[in-house]
Amino acid sequence: MPVATIICGSGDRNGVSRRMCAILESELSRKGFDVFFFEPAYMSIAHCMDCDGCRNGRCVISDDMDPIYDAFSESDVMVFCAPIHFSGPSSVIKTVMDRFQKCWFDRDSGHPSKFIACLCGGSPEPNFQLTEKIYKAFCITAGMEYCGALEISHTDNGVPDLEQIVRAFISDKV
Repeated sequence: MPVATIICGSGDRNGVSRRMCAILESELSRKGFDVFFFEPAYMSIAHCMDCDGCRNGRCVISDDMDPIYDAFSESDVMVFCAPIHFSGPSSVIKTVMDRFQKCWFDRDSGHPSKFIACLCGGSPEPNFQLTEKIYKAFCITAGMEYCGALEISHTDNGVPDLEQIVRAFISDKV
C-alpha cells in the first residue's frame, strides 16, 4: 500500500491550509494511501542548530521531529501545505525543512520519491515563486521529484470551491 506524509505548515486550525490538508488526507486515503498527517505548529520541534551532529544520518535533537523522520522514510509521497508569509514559506514549514539538514549526509535512507506543494496566500497576487524555489532545493537535497504546486491566491475572502480544486489537483498528481 502506498504511503503519503502531509505536513501542515499553518498554525490556524480553521484556515485554508488546514482545510486543504483535510481534503488531501481524505482524497489520498480514498486512493488507497496510508497517510501520516502532522501539524508542527502544535508539536515540540526545535530549530536546527547547524551543529553537523546529523553527519551520522540522524539529527542529534530528540523531539517531535522523530515521528516525521520515520514517516518520511516510509513514504512514497510528501506533501507540504502552507500559507505564504512575506513571500516565503511559513516559519512552521521552514523549521521542519531546516531539520532535514541530515539529508545532506544521508542520501541513501528511505525517502519519498515525489513531493507535492499546496500553497495559499491571502493577497490577490502572492509571490509563490520564492517558496517554490525553496521547495525545489529541498527536493534536490532529499532526492525527491518535485511534482508541482497548487497555488491558491486571494484566500482572505475564502475559497468557495476549495474541495473541488484540491481533489482535482491531487488526482492529477498521484
